[in-house]
Amino acid sequence: MTHRYFLTKRPNRAPERMPPGCRAALFGLTLMALIAVAAPASAQLNKTLHTDGWILAAAHAPGLEGSIWRTDLWVRFEGGSGAVTLTFCETGEDNTGAEEFVFEAAPNNIYIEDVVDHFLNVGGGSWVGAIHYETNRNAQVYARVYSISADGSRSFGQLIEGIPTADMTLPIGDPGRTSTKEDQWMFAAKHTSDGRFRVNVGAVNPTGVEGEFYFQIFDETGNNPPNDVFYTETIPPYSMLQLGDPFADVNGGDWSMYTIRVEAATLGSGAFAYASVVDNATNDAFFVRGVKFFEVTD
Repeated sequence: MTHRYFLTKRPNRAPERMPPGCRAALFGLTLMALIAVAAPASAQLNKTLHTDGWILAAAHAPGLEGSIWRTDLWVRFEGGSGAVTLTFCETGEDNTGAEEFVFEAAPNNIYIEDVVDHFLNVGGGSWVGAIHYETNRNAQVYARVYSISADGSRSFGQLIEGIPTADMTLPIGDPGRTSTKEDQWMFAAKHTSDGRFRVNVGAVNPTGVEGEFYFQIFDETGNNPPNDVFYTETIPPYSMLQLGDPFADVNGGDWSMYTIRVEAATLGSGAFAYASVVDNATNDAFFVRGVKFFEVTD
């Protein structure tokens, strides 16, 4: 049986049509004005089924030695066919008026190979950002961001699970934020001074408010490690930013039990965060999503 897919392109979204919560940013991913901020989710981990969420990093971009970074996307609807609206949110840009792409599927599942180029026709160019998605029924969403070698014989990549918009961290000073335990915390990252492993750190602003974001690292005791560094970065509405190996010099470059924190510092904004740990010898990587309620310091 042949399943038919119907793809339509919507006009630019007007700010007043934004759904409550957020919209759009890969490297994403993915892959955007806010009426009301969604309440934070009560659980530490994201809800599996939801209708509004983010792929935090997505890319179609040249890599080392002729390779190309790509992003494949999977959507599975609960209980039947459905439709998903994708908005690609480019890094460093205000994506309030970004185009939306609607994909309607007869089966329960949607699979889109190289999703960024599929819609944006990047070709040999470069695109890095995040993906905001909305579905008309509960769904699970996953993406694989990976690099294919120049000869096509090998691929290396990381799986990124879609996160519901309602799970975002609220900013400092928001009445709904009770402590630093509700910031974005990342652990399970490995960095080496010999250049074998690097740790990139990204953040997504899923709101219509441009904001400042704080990036910081703590040692295994919750204190500041040697050669500590603190970053303050501005992220536009519905956008993302990835810092390339920002803590490379901390503790001489060797750390494997440290914890990274990202905070939103502007009222009206919000945050998601992640770490991408890359083995420079192979270009293989693993993805560490930020979680709330992981306490290191108060």
